[in-house]
Amino acid sequence: IYTRLVVGASDVYKRQGHIWLNVKCDPEWRDFWRSAFDSVIPAYHMNKEHWNSIILDGTVPDEDVERMIGESYDLTKPKAKN
Repeated sequence: IYTRLVVGASDVYKRQGHIWLNVKCDPEWRDFWRSAFDSVIPAYHMNKEHWNSIILDGTVPDEDVERMIGESYDLTKPKAKN
């Protein structure tokens, strides 16, 4: 059982006793984040080429979580209309 909430550029939900964030990422960074932290994995129920799940279990420093959220926002924000 999990609870899901969509917040800006991220899917946020509770699963397996932790909060999970799905964030969109540039494919060039996708594998870096996955190899840097065991709790950054291919996104749950998302396109795994462009999305990672961050499991908030305390192993990913806050500044890295914030950086991934910021990148996800930049990749998903509405395009400016001319």
